Amino acid sequence: MKEQMEGLSTNQLAGLRRVLNSPVLPPSDPDYAAARKIWNGMIDRKPSVIVRPTGIADVIQTVRFAREQGLAASVRGGGHSVAGKSVADGAIMIDLSLMRDVQINPTRQTALAQGGATWGEFDREGEKFGLATTGGVISSTGVCGLTLGGGIGWLMGKHGLSCDNVVSADLVNADGSHLSVSATQNEDLFWAIRGGGGNFGIVTALEFRLHELASIHGGIVLYPRPVAFDLLRQYRDLTSQAPDEITAYAALLTGHGHPMAAIALCHSGSQEDRASACKQFYLSSPPVADMIGEKKYTELQTMLDFTAPAGMHYYFKCPFLRELTDEAIRTILEYTEQMPTEQTQVVLEHMHGAASHVPVEQTAFGLRRVHYSVNIMPAWTDPSHAEKCISWAQEFGSALTGLGASDAYVNYLGDEGSSAVKASYGANYARLAALKKKYDPSNFFCFNQNIVPAA
Repeated sequence: MKEQMEGLSTNQLAGLRRVLNSPVLPPSDPDYAAARKIWNGMIDRKPSVIVRPTGIADVIQTVRFAREQGLAASVRGGGHSVAGKSVADGAIMIDLSLMRDVQINPTRQTALAQGGATWGEFDREGEKFGLATTGGVISSTGVCGLTLGGGIGWLMGKHGLSCDNVVSADLVNADGSHLSVSATQNEDLFWAIRGGGGNFGIVTALEFRLHELASIHGGIVLYPRPVAFDLLRQYRDLTSQAPDEITAYAALLTGHGHPMAAIALCHSGSQEDRASACKQFYLSSPPVADMIGEKKYTELQTMLDFTAPAGMHYYFKCPFLRELTDEAIRTILEYTEQMPTEQTQVVLEHMHGAASHVPVEQTAFGLRRVHYSVNIMPAWTDPSHAEKCISWAQEFGSALTGLGASDAYVNYLGDEGSSAVKASYGANYARLAALKKKYDPSNFFCFNQNIVPAA
């Protein structure tokens, strides 16, 4: 697959436009500069052309054109990949952001979301019918991108990961064919796309199973950083025995110039139990701020948006810890005292309940166990701060590795390489590589956390 560092030739551009009924943005187009930007402001790549399909037919035509011309192609859904996999220098960027329709079927309790839809749009439509499913905790995250990698979210303890709620998919494969994928059609692909990322094609729509959800009890409670050790120990003790209806995160961050520790949680169970269950996460000392209470699910789903504004520069290291020991907590606190910027955060996510009970071989998602993801997330605006922020995160991650931390959720990977991708899938990797050989032997879909076709 050849990669062009310049735009398409005049003849290629004319040929592409002839077969499409959708916007085509070469580098000379006034909308090109804005369209190539994604959530992570550190990513500054220049595709040869940006295609913004308005329907499946133009996705098919773009893939076929790229294959015929020997051109590489990347795929953008919500554009939230921290590694910037949705945009590549010299490649055609297939930008699905104009395909963002979400249709709810209240009778069947399902939702059909196009490839460019975000979780904010998905959740608002579901809420009109009192229905929801597990989705990302930042509302601007793309539905399909998050789901294809697994899909951690507030409802995972009760209803499993986002990918566990997928009923079917529409997919354009590497030769430009449209496939319907479900438990009864192209079953091997159905297994692969539930956790295998964008390796097997362009998913133009996903159908989800929805669940009744009128409201939740949750929010954020903030404490001054000096009590963080006690707060994290209590968080560990409570999450280790938490019911499936509670998902709780812990965070270390800076608020208005002051170092803080926080608990963010969601209880989606019965109204009689949830307020008292959430109160258990409070310390005896008074919090700085208490924003926990009865909420709409959409309110909870947008609550953390302020922590991840688009355009900031981001870098992630997110190892898993099976046990949150006192030594691990002390190490986490030691490094958070050296946070390189005020925008930097460390977030602990507890994966449990239904998300951890699915047999590992049932879907491609390979991390089916109870554990904590320690999300080390430096953020900055001044490009000169990149080196110190990235070095801090890498040293922090190495310190946790010495305490038994391992592998990472594929959606949080940066450019750690093939060994990290293999570790994310564990025993499922060999089957994924065989399916990659079957459906994409030339590795056309390579701008992702790449699964290399089996030899």
